[in-house]
Amino acid sequence: MSSEEAESAARKRVRERWSQVEYNSKAEERIDERAPKRARVDNNSEVIDLTSDQEDTTLWEASDTDASLPKEAAADVGASSCVARAREIAMKYPFKLVRSEYYDEGHDSDHFITLQGIFLNSNLVKTWLFSFQYELDFILPMFNEFTQITIVAQKGTILPLTRLSSKSSKLLSKMKTLELQMPPFACHHSKMIVNEYRDGSCRIYIPSNNFTHAETNLPQQIVWCSPHLQRCCEAPKVSGFRDSLVEYLSAYPVSLKALIEFLGTLDFTPLDQMGAEFIFSCPKPFDSVVSGIPLLHKALLDQQHASDRYPGSKTHRYLSQVSTIGAPLKTGLEAPGNLFSHLMVPLLSGLLAGPRDRKKPYEIPNLNRVFEDHHIKPYIMYPTPEEIQQSPVGYLAGGWFHFHWLRNQATKSVYNTLKRWGILHKQSPQGCPTRGRTPSHTKFYMKSTTLPDNKAPFSDVDWFLFTTANLSLNAWGTTTRKPQNYEVGVLLKSQEARRITVKSASDLVYSKYRSAGQVLGSSKAHTDESICTMVPFDIRPVPYQPRDDAFCISRSYEAADINGKLHQAQN
Repeated sequence: MSSEEAESAARKRVRERWSQVEYNSKAEERIDERAPKRARVDNNSEVIDLTSDQEDTTLWEASDTDASLPKEAAADVGASSCVARAREIAMKYPFKLVRSEYYDEGHDSDHFITLQGIFLNSNLVKTWLFSFQYELDFILPMFNEFTQITIVAQKGTILPLTRLSSKSSKLLSKMKTLELQMPPFACHHSKMIVNEYRDGSCRIYIPSNNFTHAETNLPQQIVWCSPHLQRCCEAPKVSGFRDSLVEYLSAYPVSLKALIEFLGTLDFTPLDQMGAEFIFSCPKPFDSVVSGIPLLHKALLDQQHASDRYPGSKTHRYLSQVSTIGAPLKTGLEAPGNLFSHLMVPLLSGLLAGPRDRKKPYEIPNLNRVFEDHHIKPYIMYPTPEEIQQSPVGYLAGGWFHFHWLRNQATKSVYNTLKRWGILHKQSPQGCPTRGRTPSHTKFYMKSTTLPDNKAPFSDVDWFLFTTANLSLNAWGTTTRKPQNYEVGVLLKSQEARRITVKSASDLVYSKYRSAGQVLGSSKAHTDESICTMVPFDIRPVPYQPRDDAFCISRSYEAADINGKLHQAQN
């Protein structure tokens, strides 16, 4: 079957399933009798806009037996060769594509993962869940009844169980809920799973999705999976990853002592060997906990290049792919700017050494010309209305994407600057065989160094960050202002003996050579020390054309989507 035929078939299935759905119902109605029912929110419950870009702008102006393991490893867990193979694959391919009920029917791949595969494990005894929203009707049936669940959540973000069973009653009786009271415009945006298994071992997962049915299945999602972390037989070794993770957990106003103590019993050598670093944000003053942009800046100091007197012929490319672009950066600039292009790229490249005066610490005159002189090319990947309209579920996949660039004069000005400088990019037209150009709810930041005419500029990168942090001041803070959100992520950096490569889901999941451990276009096993990351979009971004605009959820669109539905403006 050709790519076009596969995509057409997927669209047909989705159109049939979703033909009765009202788009303005925000996917609260049940859309498939076979899919789990979603909990409804009581009218008196606190409802939080889980993906908004709203910020307080005045503040800124002032076990290896996991079901997710490849089949060849899971077939005989007791065999040491299979266990070793599973560990090797987990370290070489730490990212998995979340399998969707609506796009992936009848399709299988070693690079898929499901929440059920993470939770439904006979050896899982305890799990700690961090998320921005919980739909208990959706996730509780995935657990065995003896698993002890601890939920860390912002108040008002847990949709209660509506269908009680013997199993769910047992789970609820043991479940611990640690709730946070967050100030206005701030949120507990972290998404993380820490699993403790019967033998005292552990796996850590960072998903891009919150724990709801619609968000898991409609936009594209990725999960970072740690290697299997064994219990230490002797005193634990020093670990940079664990130290940063514990510092993050210690920043909570609720007690996570049991989790911190458990992490202290584990051997984090596999994560440290692959060079993984835990990057986080938390609403603590920098003199107490360094997080957000200062933490990322510190981790990437050895990657700066702008101080080179002769930049050479290579191009330094910085890419941000997010689901929300927040309010403009105003403080520290002569005119409003974008957080990525006007602060993060200058800071991480070395163009900006740090605040030079308290009034305008981030101002670089003629910044676009400076980028050109230093061969720096920023990219922001964000979906256009046409991409969303033509995806298999159409506008239904766009409900998680917030870039209110039409909101006021400042947002329009910054948006026009991004277009004029050629920073905004979209996906390659061919898209994925079954998913088309369905937008990705993921948050990736990466940097590569290539020749100017490289056709796949992000296939091999200098560093690669997968995080829950959108492109917003609340998520990242600045060099002088603390973040307002809780966020988590994992940073990987290339070294001479261990390169970081990037593949699209189309290549790894839907390619004819999709078995774990194989190189595309060859049946030879992967034998080098590279780490292969995966993104759910094409790694050859296409610049916006003059007629292109970024999708704006607060704007109505006259054009119908692939299923004949219209989009009405949402605040």
